[in-house]
Amino acid sequence: MHRTAALLLTLSPLPALCQAPPEDPRALLLQARSMQRRGGGDDPAGAAQIYKRVIALVPASSEAHLRLSEAIEETGDMEGALAPARKALALEPKSPEAAAHLGLLQYRRAMAASSALPEARVDLQKATELLPNDAEVWARLGEVSELLKDSELALRAWLQVGRLRPAITVAWERALIQAKSLDRYEARREAAMALCSGKNPDPRHLRMLDELSREQIKLGYLAHAEESFRLLGRHLPQSAEIWENVALIQVRTARFEAALVSLRQAESLKPSDRIAFNLALTLMNLGRFQEAEAQWKALLPKLAGSSDETISLQNGRIFLGNCLLLQGRAAEALPQLNAWRAAKDDGDLSTLRAEALIALQDWKGARAALKEGIARYPKTAFFIQAAAIPTAQFDESFFSKKESRGALQQLYYEGLANAFAEFRQWGRCLDYAQRARGASKLRESELLLLQSNALDQLNRSDEAMQVLREAQKIDPANSTLQNNLGYLLLEKGGDLAEAAGLIEAAVKQDPQNGSVLDSWGWVLFKQGRFEDSEKALRKASELNPFSPETRKHLGEALLKLNRPEETVEQWERALAFVFPDRRALDKRLVELRAEIAKRHSQPKGPAPKDAARDGAKSETAGDDDGEKDPE
Repeated sequence: MHRTAALLLTLSPLPALCQAPPEDPRALLLQARSMQRRGGGDDPAGAAQIYKRVIALVPASSEAHLRLSEAIEETGDMEGALAPARKALALEPKSPEAAAHLGLLQYRRAMAASSALPEARVDLQKATELLPNDAEVWARLGEVSELLKDSELALRAWLQVGRLRPAITVAWERALIQAKSLDRYEARREAAMALCSGKNPDPRHLRMLDELSREQIKLGYLAHAEESFRLLGRHLPQSAEIWENVALIQVRTARFEAALVSLRQAESLKPSDRIAFNLALTLMNLGRFQEAEAQWKALLPKLAGSSDETISLQNGRIFLGNCLLLQGRAAEALPQLNAWRAAKDDGDLSTLRAEALIALQDWKGARAALKEGIARYPKTAFFIQAAAIPTAQFDESFFSKKESRGALQQLYYEGLANAFAEFRQWGRCLDYAQRARGASKLRESELLLLQSNALDQLNRSDEAMQVLREAQKIDPANSTLQNNLGYLLLEKGGDLAEAAGLIEAAVKQDPQNGSVLDSWGWVLFKQGRFEDSEKALRKASELNPFSPETRKHLGEALLKLNRPEETVEQWERALAFVFPDRRALDKRLVELRAEIAKRHSQPKGPAPKDAARDGAKSETAGDDDGEKDPE
């Protein structure tokens, strides 16, 4: 063979060896990425062409579709970017990056064309599910929801932005707007408090918090109101009014030592008759009647022209009269009471005058005062009790008897006992309740209830139980007695069946009494009848919406029914009020929230048995360390 032909035969396979090697998708991705604007390049259209080559090689690559969508969007073609974005998420539905990109792309489309808003809302919601801590995605969802007039979703979104980025003021402002429009108290409170928690809050935000704090007082949410006023006081420390409001809340929640400190601080900033009035009243609630008396005597001349009904001259006179009688100084009180009564007729002043006459054993004068009071002031408590005395005509023969004088002494001692109870002087209340019982055999069941209440307040529950047992023999059908005795049995681990019987009888007599229904719901809880307990406690909370005790109990029942989120709601409402074991409940609420968050972060599957109960220990018989005020 010719040598040239032989060489050709040898070289003929070489063209196949010169073909380009297969393209590397990963290398192409890196190349295209560097061409994108977000990768530092300036050729997104070129990057898009390379991404299409990658998709031809690896059509199931979610990343390739995602990058293609990014590159197309960088060219300004949002509509063209939509299909690959959707494809990327369809290929990898749990991809947070793909979900966020589609959601934000839809947001930008919606800002250009409102017809895209509904789609944007759906895709942004999906993104928040996969990226619950991404503040930008939540913010865009908030904006879209606002444009769609979806206030519920907008509120949820802006609250989440604020929680993730507390310094983003606009998020809290927009949450506050939505909360007000929806009348969502808890959300409004959270937003207002957040706006004022920084070092130098905007004066507008402080005004919002001040407005909220006053509404909280009207609603009875005194614990929240105090927190609001204290936060205001941190930024406005020279405002006497703020500290006065704190003190008034402390007075209403029977924290008189703290109230005295707050009032002194308010007085040091800006003295006023109103502050002086409340100082005198606080001193009375602390049992410091002599100091209160001096305060009232100095204040009364200044109240003569007061237009404020709460600090009127008449009210000041009534409190001063009480001060004198509670110190046992009826002889000094009577001339004052006569003069004041002549100046203005008043049921309370007439009560004090009648009590002074009885204390001084002026039986004839007392008879006339009582007869007049019953006729003129039939709705005043003291004269209602007087009218219940047998032979209420108060003829001469009635008052000549020893029994009649005993009845009047009882009336006087009972009045003092009630006055001391009003000022929470439980030791002295108990003393006069016992004196009233010794003076006469009339009104024994009412006096026994008063005596048991004083004993319970003094933490002498065993003695309170004995007194209620005694009252039970005298007036077994008294619904208040049945409720109080039944509840005390529940709290002290007594006979559950007896407690249930007593409280059930009280419910039959007084089915619209929120306190009685609360007791009944708690009986059902102790019996393990949690669904029935929930029904009773829900009705009790409707009848008595400002009772933290009922909210606590309802939360316990819901926890046993494995509905922890609803328990959180009820306990949050309970914490709006002031009550003795508030800190303990707050601690349990924190633990329950942590348990709920832990449960939500776990993969979905069969819930462990009693998970909610294990996470936040439920109260059982005898565990509830709250106080229930007997009726």
